[in-house]
Amino acid sequence: MKFFLQRGRRGWIIAGEKVHYVGGNLEAAWEEAFESYGLNKRRWNRVLLIGMGASLMQIIARQATPPMPFCTILEVSEEMISLQQEHFSLPLMHEVIVGDAAQTLPQLRSSYDGIFVDAFVEEEVPESLLNLEFVERLRTLLSPEGLVFWNVLLPAQAQRIQQLLTAVFPAVRHRYSAPHTIWGSAHKASAFPTPF
Repeated sequence: MKFFLQRGRRGWIIAGEKVHYVGGNLEAAWEEAFESYGLNKRRWNRVLLIGMGASLMQIIARQATPPMPFCTILEVSEEMISLQQEHFSLPLMHEVIVGDAAQTLPQLRSSYDGIFVDAFVEEEVPESLLNLEFVERLRTLLSPEGLVFWNVLLPAQAQRIQQLLTAVFPAVRHRYSAPHTIWGSAHKASAFPTPF
């Protein structure tokens, strides 16, 4: 994978050929999703990030009710890890597990209050994540009142992810902030702070 740093209005952006991986439109989409889903001042004990996202960590840290959550990060690219550690504030206590999330996710044993799937190869969610086995594993790792959020760019993949999430989770919502569709899922509708 090839990444590069560029200066944005609010600071550094890590970009690829077609997308921003950290900062820029991606950060704005997550901020809008937090507002829409009513996640401001939410208490998170443990958070799982699939795809390392400094801007997402910063939003969680700004919006969370203290004490701050501990964050487990699954990231396939060592280059991405280095760029984020060198150029961005990572305000949450965290651990990074290097490898494909489809392979590293089964190693996890904790329960998470928030799971954020934000993994891309340019515009595409990796094919290894687009299956029922992966989504079932997310379900088993999610705490009873927890929430899963999944960011997707391509409309065809957004439909696939909708099908996978609705096959596994009783409560599924979505938020569209062009070009991002951010799906939200939970064990029950009452886990969402805002009504359907």
